Amino acid sequence: MMPQIPPYVLGERSRWGQTLFVAGIVIASIIGLAIGLILAAFAAVAWVIRGVGWLVKSGLAWLWYGIRRWRGRDYPFQLRRPRTRASRRLALNDAYLSALPGVFGVVARTALWLFGPLALLISLIGVLLPRWRARPYFPGSMVDLETKLLGLGARRGYFHDGDAADVVTYGEFLSRQLPQLAEFLIWWRDPDASDPYRPPHPAAQAAPAVDADFGGVTLGPYPDPLGFPGLAAAAIQRKEIRGLRELFISQREIDDKSDPDLDDRSEVATIRIVTRIGSDGRRRWIVQSPSTQTWHPRAGAAPNDVTAAIAALAMREITLTRAVLDAMELAGVRREDLVLLGGFSLGGMVSAQLVQRCVERGFTVTHLVTAGAPIGRYDIPPTVRALSIEHLLDPIPHIDGRDNPAWPSTRPGAPEWISVAAGPPMARGYHLSATHHSPSYAETAGLLERRPPDTEILRFLEGDKRVAGALEFFGPDQELRDYAATRVGFSIARPAVPLYLHSTVVEGVTRGVLRTTLRRVPGVIAVDVYQSRTGLPSTILWNADVLVNSLEPWFLAIERRAVYRGLLSLLKRRRAIGIHFRLQAKESLGVTWEATVQRMADGRWREVIDVTFDTDEAETEFLPLLLPDGWSSTINYYPPDAFAPVDHLS
Repeated sequence: MMPQIPPYVLGERSRWGQTLFVAGIVIASIIGLAIGLILAAFAAVAWVIRGVGWLVKSGLAWLWYGIRRWRGRDYPFQLRRPRTRASRRLALNDAYLSALPGVFGVVARTALWLFGPLALLISLIGVLLPRWRARPYFPGSMVDLETKLLGLGARRGYFHDGDAADVVTYGEFLSRQLPQLAEFLIWWRDPDASDPYRPPHPAAQAAPAVDADFGGVTLGPYPDPLGFPGLAAAAIQRKEIRGLRELFISQREIDDKSDPDLDDRSEVATIRIVTRIGSDGRRRWIVQSPSTQTWHPRAGAAPNDVTAAIAALAMREITLTRAVLDAMELAGVRREDLVLLGGFSLGGMVSAQLVQRCVERGFTVTHLVTAGAPIGRYDIPPTVRALSIEHLLDPIPHIDGRDNPAWPSTRPGAPEWISVAAGPPMARGYHLSATHHSPSYAETAGLLERRPPDTEILRFLEGDKRVAGALEFFGPDQELRDYAATRVGFSIARPAVPLYLHSTVVEGVTRGVLRTTLRRVPGVIAVDVYQSRTGLPSTILWNADVLVNSLEPWFLAIERRAVYRGLLSLLKRRRAIGIHFRLQAKESLGVTWEATVQRMADGRWREVIDVTFDTDEAETEFLPLLLPDGWSSTINYYPPDAFAPVDHLS
């Protein structure tokens, strides 16, 4: 510690002091002026660069506008003349979206020639540097290159997929990891349970690993379970899957259950298995695998992460594939039963791997349905009918560098493999979630069901004399089970993404604000509001999973537009492109109400409403009440100012 300076009386400056004071002012003024001139020069250069950038962007926008007008292409955006900043941005976004999938495909197809010499150079450097030591290596194919990448990463703790998986029912997993949530689900699914929810006695639901007396501190009761993030996502579950569209809506359900950021405590991959008896008396099974939910470069407990995706691209059997096989054994799938494998993104790759493994184990796989999955390199047996749905602007199906086989094929023994390309409705901006997003693929699958564009798709759906159609797997009287899979030996929790880009969370709109707002709606029990990345860290589509007492107020008393307006006001200027609701009521189990509101390229708001009835009884009871016009899915458009921002929520 420095001693205090003794007090002293100030006197007049000496002649030398006055001279130095004046000199200091002169020198400081000169330095300040020089710094100011330098900053002014930097500012001028910055303005020149900005002007050049404006000219370049404007020129590119007009060039792309001319090219698109010449080609006569009207997708994904209906472009206007790029005279304003918004119209120029729209034109450049269109160019970006159109070019990205092609760039992915070109890089994947030429990866061997681009990165092969680099792999050889690194391996030669390893001869001298022990840290990079490896045998001289030149890949013979892109798969070899990816395999080498996995090997190099594993030496440093990355891309280690593990070996074995622990597979249990989803209810058993919750009882083991989140016992209070499991207790809540018992109340939620009991129509005769008390209302409102009252947690059991704290002594009756102490966590298995923690005693009521912990380290000399007596623990109190568990907190309110309605405040748990991930509660609604775990509770909302359909009872049946009635078609291709609902298959990919179901995909979003199991992916939400697998999202590690919903509860911040557990990582798990959710596998859904559905069974029913077909019209021919044979038992049929739908086996649905989860997509990638964790993009952290180090593997964690959940086997549906980026490590699994890279290993699957390298054509290696992954832990998740073995976990699905174990789940099929637990579910009781027999060798003579018919199986349909389905999945989105990574789930599609797992399904493609499962085809061969199921054949080896004696299971009878007849159909494969994938969406947004790079499976062109997988061998599909000729006994399996495959349907692959790919969005035109989705880059993910191109990362394997191989097109799906065209069908009908002249090759003997070729599979009956149908690939469908489509363009989903695009929201304003260039967010890739609109292209690589399971609800978007659900819309496309719904179009295939309602209006098959080809007789072969109709044959795939309805079947023929040789093989029954895929629609035989869907319908009433199903039994749906969810299974939880984790890697054995992995206990470190990994976040869904290592960093957030343009996150509304860090920019100030918190989950708590949105959840509190929805909880103020009459009849709402619990709310989960979260940022859905859909596998891509820059996605700004917010989802809200809501549990309510009854769905009737949402159709009859509560104006949805007021709810939309309030939530979009919270999200204004936060780069958010829309909101999604998924509601299920305790008093009307078997009915799921979903709505997506997004701003489209022309400024209008697009509202998509889907109502799913899990049973014929639920449809008979609630369809006249909720939907007097008789529809179960509809699209509404609102003018650009329909949800004008408000400053305060009442």
